[in-house]
Amino acid sequence: LLAAMESINGVLGKIPMQNVLAEFVGVALFAFFGGACDANSVSSGLPTAALGNGLCLAVLIYATAGISGGHLNPAVTTAMYFTKRIGSRRLWVYIAAQLLGAVVGAVFLRLTLPPAFLDTPFVTRGSLTSAHPVQVLLLEFITTFVLVYTVFATVCDETGKAKNAAPLIIGLSVAVGIFAEGPFTGGSMNPARTFGAALAFFNFDHFLIYPIATLLGGMAAGMLYDKFFLEPQASDQDPGAYDEPDQA
Repeated sequence: LLAAMESINGVLGKIPMQNVLAEFVGVALFAFFGGACDANSVSSGLPTAALGNGLCLAVLIYATAGISGGHLNPAVTTAMYFTKRIGSRRLWVYIAAQLLGAVVGAVFLRLTLPPAFLDTPFVTRGSLTSAHPVQVLLLEFITTFVLVYTVFATVCDETGKAKNAAPLIIGLSVAVGIFAEGPFTGGSMNPARTFGAALAFFNFDHFLIYPIATLLGGMAAGMLYDKFFLEPQASDQDPGAYDEPDQA
C-alpha cells in the first residue's frame, strides 16, 4: 500500500490528491445524473435532457470549483493548458481522472436503469451521427466553443461581472447547446461524457467525431478569448477558480 501511494504521489507531483479526486467524483456524478436525464428525456422530452444536464453541471461546478477549479470536462482542461493556465502534468492527470470518472458514472447508471431504458442508451448519439458526420462535427465544435467561451468570459476574465454566477451560466450554456443540437448529435460538448457512455455500452460507432470536435472547439474558444480579450489585462489579472498559477 505504501509503495502504491508513493507511485501515485510520483505521478501527481505537486498536484494535491483532492484536486484529482474532485475531478473524478464530479465527472462520475455528471455522467450518472446527466445520462439519467438523457434516458428520461425519451419519454418526457428534450427539456429534461437540456435542463437536467445544465443544472447538474452547474451544481457540480459549484461543488468542485474551490477544490480543483471545477473543470469537469477535458475540453475545458485542454483549453486551460493551451492558454498556459495549467501545466502538462495537470492536463494529463485531470483528463485521466475525468475519463475514469465518466466510465464509473456511466457503468453505475447502466446497472441502475430499468431494462426498458436500456433500449435507448444514453450514449451521445443523434439522428445525424451515422449519416452526416461532418454536420455532427460542426455542431459539436460550435456548441463546445460556446461552452468554453462562456467559461473564459465568466471565470478567467478579470473584468467579468458574473464570477459568482459563473457555474450557473456555464450550466445554462450546456442547456442551450443541448436544446440546439441534442436531437441531432446527442448533445455531448464533453469528450469524457461520450467516452464513459460508449464504454458502458461497448458502442464506439462514430465515437471519434466527438472528442475531435469538442477538443478543437474548446481550444479554439479558449485561445481566441485569451488572445483578444485577456492578454491586454494580463499584467493585473487575478487568477480565478480555473486559473491555477502553480503550473503543475
